[in-house]
Amino acid sequence: MPPASLNPVAQLSFDTLHLGREALSLIGLRLFKMATGGVPAVSEALRMVPEKITALIDAQILIAASIMSGRPDLALGRVVALYRERVSDNEQRLSA
Repeated sequence: MPPASLNPVAQLSFDTLHLGREALSLIGLRLFKMATGGVPAVSEALRMVPEKITALIDAQILIAASIMSGRPDLALGRVVALYRERVSDNEQRLSA
């Protein structure tokens, strides 16, 4: 965890860096599952696209809510947190 005294831009950069690392790990897990073939690979391939569309819609809702609440400065951090949560959920599912 970064120090609590980081300014918001540094915190966002730190969170975005972690999102990239976590997403790279998830890509490796998904590629492994697909390379092994069979029914799990097909279901994973069919699951990916709707998950990405849902995440995009949820991110747009977060952005709109941040703007309408008068705090557009919070939108990016909320979107990064959303994507980190989704990546973490997928990583746990694929690791089980």
